[in-house]
Amino acid sequence: MNAEPLDPARAPEAQPQPDPLPASVPFGSADGAQETHEAQVARLTRNATAIALATLLARGLQFGWAILLAQLLGEAGYGTWGVISGMITTAAALPEFGMGLIVLRDVARDPVRAGRYLTGTLVGQPPLALLAYLGLMGVALLPGYNVEFRLLLALAALSLFLDLIGNMAHNQLLAIEKMVTTSAILVTHIVFQIVFTIAALAGGGGLPGLYVATLLAGAVRGVLYWAALWRYGIRPRWPVDGATVRTLFRDGFPLALASFIALAYQHLDKVLAFTMLSEADAGYLTSSYVIIFGVTELVGTTALTAVYPLMSRLHDGQGGALTSLTERLAFLLLVTTVPIAVAVTTLAARLSAVFFPGFARTSVVLEITIWYVVPALTSAVFVQELIIRGNQGRMVGFRLVALALNVALNLLLLPRIGIQGAGVASVTAWSALAALLLATRRMERAALGRLARGAARVGLAGLCMTLAILALRDVSPILGGLAGVLVYLAGLVIFRALGPDEWRLVRRVAGSLPVVGAALAARFGPVDPVEA
Repeated sequence: MNAEPLDPARAPEAQPQPDPLPASVPFGSADGAQETHEAQVARLTRNATAIALATLLARGLQFGWAILLAQLLGEAGYGTWGVISGMITTAAALPEFGMGLIVLRDVARDPVRAGRYLTGTLVGQPPLALLAYLGLMGVALLPGYNVEFRLLLALAALSLFLDLIGNMAHNQLLAIEKMVTTSAILVTHIVFQIVFTIAALAGGGGLPGLYVATLLAGAVRGVLYWAALWRYGIRPRWPVDGATVRTLFRDGFPLALASFIALAYQHLDKVLAFTMLSEADAGYLTSSYVIIFGVTELVGTTALTAVYPLMSRLHDGQGGALTSLTERLAFLLLVTTVPIAVAVTTLAARLSAVFFPGFARTSVVLEITIWYVVPALTSAVFVQELIIRGNQGRMVGFRLVALALNVALNLLLLPRIGIQGAGVASVTAWSALAALLLATRRMERAALGRLARGAARVGLAGLCMTLAILALRDVSPILGGLAGVLVYLAGLVIFRALGPDEWRLVRRVAGSLPVVGAALAARFGPVDPVEA
């Protein structure tokens, strides 16, 4: 846990050396000159717009489809689907092996490396996918799983190979900031997956048909991503560069381990509920996560994905700028997730009845589980900073502690209080992880004071929001939710939860939306660059 890898920026000899080509031209710069701060802001805005619009559409489709799928499969079938999906998602950390983030980090800094890094992933990742598949088959042979479950898992896990091929190209496109292209392929893939699955279920294919449809959609996704990669001139560079492969495995290992731990932590409660309680209880837990996914994924994906390339560049000689941006983004995510958690908790029964009719106990899980998004998304910014600084190893120890705490609490609480215990365990473990990340930042006393005061003021605004929703939810849940949001925004202003820097960053993020951005520019003029 204490043996951290060297920061790549401080260890150039460990990195692949540049190709014998002309001087690297940063993407977005036509003449090779270093981009100005204004150009970086413009590119960040453009990226955020593409990701926000695509994410809104894609997540909306996925959310609606997950709700429909629950009605088609029923509580027990939905629980089986959720457990298999969680097991495959966790196993996918092995073939990914953290290489995607290494590609994003290094190719964003130096696009000349793209071809060699693509070759490195082509050589290194498929054998890992085979190991992950065999590992899942071994898990399926453990007591507690019947033959039908094992066969379904064997079929569904073939997606490890197809998804891996698409992910290689996806990461390369993100690194060169082709956000519009990746966003379009994301939406197209989801549409194909829904169409294929509806056809399979309508033909009586059941869960086996669903997984065949998923595999076909994954194949389409891979073809589209590689066609886009070819269009932008990125090709594998042969022969294989040994230094590149070693870099991917060395820097990716702590990321892979941390990712596996985080994913196991995220999905293990469904597996434990499936084995210790019932398939239906796993279905309730899965449905509660679907609602959480629907209301929070847009926030996390948009913010973290859009700023990753910029954060990588800020690290090169501007450590203070990266620290400042990280802390501001984390605080804004805190400001954003608190009202989400308050609204979902107070309206959990009505949300569950609307989205998952017939899933009787979804609400009792949802009103607890939703609170894990506050520490999870807030701490995700600090995790991203650790990756950029090359301090991946520190995450492993933190996530091991969180995973151990989560497992222990699930084993203790599930037999005693039922499925609600999974929510308590999740929130507690995520909060512990966030506390560990903050404790190791070594923030100055003044900065800690500002953070504590800001968090307390956000909490006061959240309390006012809770009271507003409780007062009106029996009259109209929609009216109560709208009133709660207005009260929360007013509380942020009245209690001065946000400082001038945060308001400028809020305005810049809001300005990334086409209609809102045009209105703000017309009313207030161009957004001033935020000094990082």
